[in-house]
Amino acid sequence: MQNTTLTNPLKQLTGFIAVACSGGLDSIALLHAACGAGLKPLALHIDHGIHPDSTAWAAQVETTAKQFGAAFASDRVSGLSGDMPSLENAARNARHAALARLCEQLGIQTLLLAHHANDQAETVLLNLLRGTGLGGVGMPALRTVGSTTWLRPWLQVPRKDIEAYAAQHGLSWVEDPSNTDQTLRRNAVRHTLWPVVQAVEPRALPSLLRFASIAQEAASTEQVLALQCLQPHIKANNGVDWFAASKGHTHAVQAALLRAWLGLLGCKAPTQARLAGMLNQLNARTGDGLRCSHEGWAFEYRGRILFAQGISDAFIQRSR
Repeated sequence: MQNTTLTNPLKQLTGFIAVACSGGLDSIALLHAACGAGLKPLALHIDHGIHPDSTAWAAQVETTAKQFGAAFASDRVSGLSGDMPSLENAARNARHAALARLCEQLGIQTLLLAHHANDQAETVLLNLLRGTGLGGVGMPALRTVGSTTWLRPWLQVPRKDIEAYAAQHGLSWVEDPSNTDQTLRRNAVRHTLWPVVQAVEPRALPSLLRFASIAQEAASTEQVLALQCLQPHIKANNGVDWFAASKGHTHAVQAALLRAWLGLLGCKAPTQARLAGMLNQLNARTGDGLRCSHEGWAFEYRGRILFAQGISDAFIQRSR
């Protein structure tokens, strides 16, 4: 018997679809469910090259994909090692960049990601501990990367339902030993903090999912209003009349305006500390002064106009 909670979100999908498939339980179950829904997906696997068995894992994913009737494509990233600092972030960034590159090359219209409700709850806890703003509290169910829609169809599905689905269909998957390494922040939250949270509040999972949804709605509303304020001050060549746009507004509103403009450029929101630093520099100047970079963009403040341009060596030299 099919678990409709898992299969229903997939039935209405159309076009050229891929599944980001690490080979773990969640992504193997998603690939199986997508094939069962008649989507004929492409399994996309990224080999981080960190574990000595990673090449064998890639081969196992390819074999499993073929068993399900899915096509397979992969890429291998370089420059990662198990002893480097911030390995979690580096691996995630490398994986996302590789997935985006493959999707563009292959013309993927929708990329399915196997994150589920427990992943979302862990993300909320991690980001609250980091002091993230409302827009970054949880993972979005849907976002656009290049010309591809990245979709998380199981973001409301508990992990136990996926485990039951895998058992029901006799699925096998790769067990990455790093998943038990509690020196990695997410694993520490999963194996140490989460059991305590559930013991204190048995309904923690739906509560954190609800909070993530409310926070994202609030951030979206803020962005819409900020863009309405910004629109009259947008200039050619990726510029904004920051003096006119920000004049008379509180620091909090100015922060919202700057986040909205960065969003227009396709940047991720900076940390609160970095955003505050940029605002302090902007507000301390009447014309020139600010020169910094963020997310591949260079920013310069000249004669009331805040300009953004693609990062260049010349800009880096001037910034020193």
